Amino acid sequence: MKPGRVNFWLRIGFVSEYRRREPPSEVRLDANLKTGSVQSREPLHVLVVSNHWDVPGGAPFIDRQVASLIDAGVKVSRFNIGTSHSPLHLFRKWRALQKEVRGLNPLLVHARYGTIVAALSVLAGRPALITFNGSDLLPGASVSAVRTHLGILLSNLAALRARRIICVSEELRQALWWRRDRAVVIPDGIDLDMFSPGPQDEARKRLGWDLEDSVIIFNAKRDPRNKGVDLAEAAMKVVRSNIPEAKLHVVSNVEPALMPMYYRAADVLLCTSKQEGSPNVVKEALACNLPVVSVSVGDVPGRLKGVFPSAIVPRDPHAIGKTLVSILLRRERSNGREHIVHLALDTVAKRVVAVYRSIMGMRDCGT
Repeated sequence: MKPGRVNFWLRIGFVSEYRRREPPSEVRLDANLKTGSVQSREPLHVLVVSNHWDVPGGAPFIDRQVASLIDAGVKVSRFNIGTSHSPLHLFRKWRALQKEVRGLNPLLVHARYGTIVAALSVLAGRPALITFNGSDLLPGASVSAVRTHLGILLSNLAALRARRIICVSEELRQALWWRRDRAVVIPDGIDLDMFSPGPQDEARKRLGWDLEDSVIIFNAKRDPRNKGVDLAEAAMKVVRSNIPEAKLHVVSNVEPALMPMYYRAADVLLCTSKQEGSPNVVKEALACNLPVVSVSVGDVPGRLKGVFPSAIVPRDPHAIGKTLVSILLRRERSNGREHIVHLALDTVAKRVVAVYRSIMGMRDCGT
């Protein structure tokens, strides 16, 4: 890094952290974080920082994970960054966040996303943990190239000051420019009570679907382009040449409480995303024993290992279509749930709490 650039980042507080010595070995991330066995007697108060509360549909998986942390005995406060990228708005939010930290006095700040959320969180005046989710470290989202790369830059600069980092997939951990040794892979958990198998006919009646149709669901969320809707629609031409009555239900802006009904009603979930971290839609489908056909993206190949019927396919509409036809003709559920039980909310919460405890250990050691 050139001297002038070093001086700039020193002034805003990033590079000095990058030059800090690594923590002593007794507080490094290790196998204890996989089981949640890091111990401390001090009660935990965590300030969770995010910007999803102002987004239609939000990020219910974050809210569920936060609730599971509260159930695990963590005192959780929340701070909303908001969605505006105005410099004045962000400056005011940063000052408000610092004031909130002084008033609440949490033990640490947990940024539930990278980019601006992480950048403000690591400058809030408390030890910080960042959870990276996908587009905060990987290109592919349907925004400008400038915004994409600026966001990735901010994420990596914030990582320099973070005491610990959670990545929801190994691909994201590898995407970090530095600080991989401080990162642990912990996917977001799944509410196994909410997402569970159920009668398909009953679910279809409630949704008003035909009982005999072959149905593929595709979750477009707020970014159909990034989710690969064009590839999905091209694959459906192949499917309909074999099964004319097959339907593609593009799921968007559906109430989170209704999603289990869609998984139970469908015959297969299709995932053709350009980039993902650990797509919750795949994990939720598996919890409902819904077969999944997906391109190789995020941690999906690992999630589908041993799951049948399900498949990882090339980014080719003909190959995707043929695989969908094969699964639709079987008309049977998968064994996905048994492969996802280790990601129950309470189990994941224990692992996150272990990361919190490790940060407290670093603080006690003066690192």
